[in-house]
Amino acid sequence: MNRLIIVGNGFDIAHRLKTKYGDFIKYYWSQIKDSSYTDNFLGFHIPGYILDDCDGLKSTIDYFSSRNIDLKKKLNNPNYFNNGKLAITVKNEFFCRINERYDEADWVDIEMEYYTNLKKILNREPTQNVDEFEKETYNKILKLNDDISIIANEFDKYLESQVLPEIDNSFNPRMKELFDNDEIFENDLKHFFAEFPKNLIGKELKQEFEKKKNESGIVKKFDHTLVLNFNYTETIFHYLRPKMASIIHIHGQVRNSTNPINLGFGDERDKFYPTIEDQNENEYLRFIKSFYYSNNNNYKELFDFVEESSFQVQIMGHSCGLSDRTLLNAIFENRNCKSIKVFYHQYPSAKPNGQTDNYSDIVRNISRHFNQKTMMRDKIVNKTLSRDLPQLKLH
Repeated sequence: MNRLIIVGNGFDIAHRLKTKYGDFIKYYWSQIKDSSYTDNFLGFHIPGYILDDCDGLKSTIDYFSSRNIDLKKKLNNPNYFNNGKLAITVKNEFFCRINERYDEADWVDIEMEYYTNLKKILNREPTQNVDEFEKETYNKILKLNDDISIIANEFDKYLESQVLPEIDNSFNPRMKELFDNDEIFENDLKHFFAEFPKNLIGKELKQEFEKKKNESGIVKKFDHTLVLNFNYTETIFHYLRPKMASIIHIHGQVRNSTNPINLGFGDERDKFYPTIEDQNENEYLRFIKSFYYSNNNNYKELFDFVEESSFQVQIMGHSCGLSDRTLLNAIFENRNCKSIKVFYHQYPSAKPNGQTDNYSDIVRNISRHFNQKTMMRDKIVNKTLSRDLPQLKLH
């Protein structure tokens, strides 16, 4: 039995690393000191105001409003105006759109937002002749793609300067035990086998255990481990090094020119996706994740592992959102995937709906990646056999 560990942004957050989109936005605004600021996202044209206390676009608009500067947008214009005069130039429309709601957004939401905007542009009703409309559509999508490319580049710089220096101090001793691959003994088998479908235990797992025991006398829980790291960081190296396990940075790495960070969308099962392909314009597919996977050997390495032997999936900090559905479906429904174990986030206090953790949310998300729901119910390890993902505590 092999082990495939899927690591998402919740893993970095559990190590108190500021890798959320909201952290990036707050840092961005912390660099804006006054209203003469300009960069490749925004440009201000109202000099003389101190913006130290503004931590987002909304709070900045509110700040100016409190000083009787009423900022408004014009129809089909991304910029902000005051009494008809240009006040804030919006150079990156997508950045400002997601900035407006960063408090509740994470990277999965932003990738969904990108896809939603892509669909909106392609779903517009023509208002001029066909050639002009197609040219306008192309230019709008080109601008959207350029905007997200700039965001990815800036986020890469943020991670390099603000997050990577903190990783060395983020080791969590309580997390280490999740990655241990201890020897398994006869009296441990019942508990371990409970994580797998009943029809698998007798004909495969028990036979495998007996065979290995007879050959060497020592049996480990898992033969090989592969980490599918959706993060751009290397926090996982605290617990597993390449010599101990295969590690694939499927969405790229910080400051890696051959495997740059990859923002985009990866649900080719979405009913609108064929419409995008039918446009016969490659620019519209620039940020569809599947095409990124062909830039290196990561995808092939992953599915060489998946096809090699039976494996258990362990999910650590990944929400299993729709923006990765094509990839996750191929893993979860593969015949060699025997069970899926969720390491959930335990909330500090109960949510208004009574939830004390996100186990059920992740399971619901996982269900959306299955075409065969019976297979899903057989594979998911129930909560009593799962556990929380340890959070690094402040000293």
